[in-house]
Amino acid sequence: MRENGELSNSDLYRTDEMPEWRPLSDLVDEPSPSRFVEGEADAQIHRFRFTRHPEPLTRFVKGMLLVSFCVALLSIWSDWLELELLKSQYTEVEAEENDNRQSMIALLSFAVFIVTGVAFLKWIYRANLNSRGFGAEGMAFTPGWAVGYYFVPIMSLYRPYQAMKEIWQVSSDPVRWKSESGSPLLGCWWALWLAAAALGQIGFRLSMNAKTIETLRAATHASIIAAIVDLMLCLIAWAMVSAIAARQAGLVERGAPET
Repeated sequence: MRENGELSNSDLYRTDEMPEWRPLSDLVDEPSPSRFVEGEADAQIHRFRFTRHPEPLTRFVKGMLLVSFCVALLSIWSDWLELELLKSQYTEVEAEENDNRQSMIALLSFAVFIVTGVAFLKWIYRANLNSRGFGAEGMAFTPGWAVGYYFVPIMSLYRPYQAMKEIWQVSSDPVRWKSESGSPLLGCWWALWLAAAALGQIGFRLSMNAKTIETLRAATHASIIAAIVDLMLCLIAWAMVSAIAARQAGLVERGAPET
């Protein structure tokens, strides 16, 4: 199948004797990205290369996070205009214009969220795949489950964070990754992600039940708070993606990390 072009070296294989899946490059005559040779004084020279080059996808994800940041700012501005409108008597025309503006921004926010979310999950998959390609042994999360746990009830509250921490550790040192610590950046990212999800649900429920001026104000205030959290989440996620991408690129560029 490989000779016919149906499989590539980045595809994974596993036998009954193996504890985990490995890239096909381990089987073929082409050396694995992480294989090392012993030189003088038992120095280990590691040759790392990407299983799938992440640079174009990384640029796209970072760009979409910046777009999401701008949309969150736009949402705050629109909500502030709504609060100003609710402070006094308003005409039917003003109310309709406000509703149209809020609806358009809500649709824009949803569209940007979908595109950013899909790109971000694809980036996680590729970052995990490259981590395995660097030869890290004993990784607990496959590329598929690093993404899949976002959609599993209960486990979605902690497994994605663990998978991201594993990617961070391996990207820092594929050989001794288990002894690597995480980063406060990861904790901030995950706390903001959970907060954004919770506040989004609260804001949605309040807006659906908003029948009076008071409940409309409460829903709008909740929307502003959620948007502020989104702003921070976009910035932290941008920094995290940049840091992991830089670590993985550094492994490939250096080629011979110190042991």
